[in-house]
Amino acid sequence: MPQAVNIEDFRRMAKRRLPKVIYDYIEGGSYDEVTLRANRADLDAIRLKQRVLVDVSKRSLATTVLGEKFSMPLILGPVGSLGAFARRGEVVAARVAERVGVNFCLSTGSICSIEEVRASREKPFWFQLYINRDRPHADTLIDRAAAAACPVLMVTIDSQIFAKREQSIRNGFTVPLRTTPASVLDMMRRFDWLRDVALGPRLAYGNFPGGRRNFNPVLRMAVGGGQDDTLCWRDIDHLRSRWKDRLVIKGIMAPEDALLAIEHGADGIVVSNHGGRQFDSASSTIAVLPRITDAVNGRIAVLFDSGVRRGQDVIKALALGADACLLGRAYAYALGGAGEAGVEQAIRIIEGEMYSALGFLGLQSVREIDRGVIEPSA
Repeated sequence: MPQAVNIEDFRRMAKRRLPKVIYDYIEGGSYDEVTLRANRADLDAIRLKQRVLVDVSKRSLATTVLGEKFSMPLILGPVGSLGAFARRGEVVAARVAERVGVNFCLSTGSICSIEEVRASREKPFWFQLYINRDRPHADTLIDRAAAAACPVLMVTIDSQIFAKREQSIRNGFTVPLRTTPASVLDMMRRFDWLRDVALGPRLAYGNFPGGRRNFNPVLRMAVGGGQDDTLCWRDIDHLRSRWKDRLVIKGIMAPEDALLAIEHGADGIVVSNHGGRQFDSASSTIAVLPRITDAVNGRIAVLFDSGVRRGQDVIKALALGADACLLGRAYAYALGGAGEAGVEQAIRIIEGEMYSALGFLGLQSVREIDRGVIEPSA
């Protein structure tokens, strides 16, 4: 595996290895990608307060999230179509997460089924649910997740409105799929990817009946949502009545909605703008995080995603009240660029950055992090 020292290295490796249509699916955002860029810019703008001459020889990143003990405050978040980045990509990522002591959240739009991923691990994983107009199928997915002993159901609620991802449209990543001579030639040139993915087991969406024959609902999620604009809090009430374990709502960007999540029985929320892939006029997640954590005031778990590339980013989110961070593109780049070894190395890189940052802050545990570690704005 080529040497990688940060997530950016994995991004470049993925760009070289993957067909353009798949790489751009990982990389891109919606419309002008204003929110996509803001996620990174606003994280970069935060400064942390360095302390010195503190004994930090017994530092620990261990934490507890929604009742689970983690080696570090990370979860591999739900990313659709991971099996198109590397052979059986969801199984690969799930195995790595278990090995390093964190957890993995399987996307509804996965190549590998709930049952296949469960068979690959000793411990159960989390499951992410998209709700479309086929409500009975959503109920079936809930039942399958329960049968797999998934401890957390994470429902994504920010994709009911279509968002135009312009690069995917240019690449023909639309409903229905559109291939061009250029896209086919580009795929044929990616020899490592061809051998690993295209010549491997047939690609089909494992959580949908009929595989390829029925992949338009999943593809619609991938190209910008627009699943069901009737989705509302009554649907959360229905989920809460069916799902007996922990329920997390992903896509919260306002304190008012965080409070409604509590009212409707959620055990946790994810402060997320879908990585800048949905509403392109939304704020960055780090900008809204402190207002949301203030409103929640510890009553439910608060997770954070969108833009995390460094261990320092995780520290900043924890300082503003998050309990842990979800990785998305960060590990998808590693999977697409270097497979299973890449995913583990990417997590270890971020782990090392967190461990180092904790020492520079003069702290022994991530549980000691609070807003006092952030330098006041100039």
